[in-house]
Amino acid sequence: MQFLQLQYFLAVARTEHMSQSALSLNITQSSLSKTIAKLENELGVPLFDRDGKKIRLNSYGKYYAQEVERALNILQEAHEEVLEMADIEEDRVSVSVMSSTILPPVFRSFYDRRPNIRIQQSILPDSVAKERLISGEIELCVSNTPITGTDIEWLPVLKERLDLIVPKNHRLAQFDEIDLLEAKNERFIGYKSGLESISMFEKCCLEAGFTPNIVFEGTEMSIVLQLVNEGQGITFYPQYSFLGEQLENTKIIRLKNSHCYQMVGFAWLKNKKYSYVSKQFRQHMIEAFIDIQNKNNR
Repeated sequence: MQFLQLQYFLAVARTEHMSQSALSLNITQSSLSKTIAKLENELGVPLFDRDGKKIRLNSYGKYYAQEVERALNILQEAHEEVLEMADIEEDRVSVSVMSSTILPPVFRSFYDRRPNIRIQQSILPDSVAKERLISGEIELCVSNTPITGTDIEWLPVLKERLDLIVPKNHRLAQFDEIDLLEAKNERFIGYKSGLESISMFEKCCLEAGFTPNIVFEGTEMSIVLQLVNEGQGITFYPQYSFLGEQLENTKIIRLKNSHCYQMVGFAWLKNKKYSYVSKQFRQHMIEAFIDIQNKNNR
């Protein structure tokens, strides 16, 4: 079968009228009839029921039309993406991320694939990131809190452990690992993304059996951690954060509680037509995070 045969078949399938389809295709009705007959002969089944000059798609034809249209759409998308790839001089992609040691090597490995890429990266509160995602200012959000909405696709991928971080002179600093319940009477410095009614940190405490005494709640993780560094309280520390390296007066303590974690995921618009490079970047990021999760599970 030939590509042209399939296009002609779809034209007739849509109208179920041979002469009308021939007119729209700018060919003779005889040529169109012969093309359809040849296609049916190659398949070995009739695609239309015929009653004189009237034709109707039969069950074979309905199924075949559906699958042919799907296949031609895929081919058309591939054609457009190849043209786009050939026309791009400077690839650009915009992404909002959280602070994480994971990201630099993931970005670097994408540069290895597309050395001319220009990644426009920002660290935004989730509420702002969501607004800019919807407006089209950014194309992808990487977040440790769910970014959801009617038109937003949210894909959680990586389970990130939450540890406890305390000042070095704190009574808990003598331990390398504790149960979270041992911190129930402490002053907590809280962190909230702006999209949550209750923060993941607070949920961890509630599930451990107590309501935390939150003396400060911020939306900027670096400020929260700096307050801990200055001895103002304790907080949770995400496994892949690199901010701890700047906190000389703190100690990170592992928690025995298996429920103390957050899910890192990706958000993008469901129905937006993204560029080839944007989709390639998103897939690269997702696969890299899945690979890290798989290594953690071993």
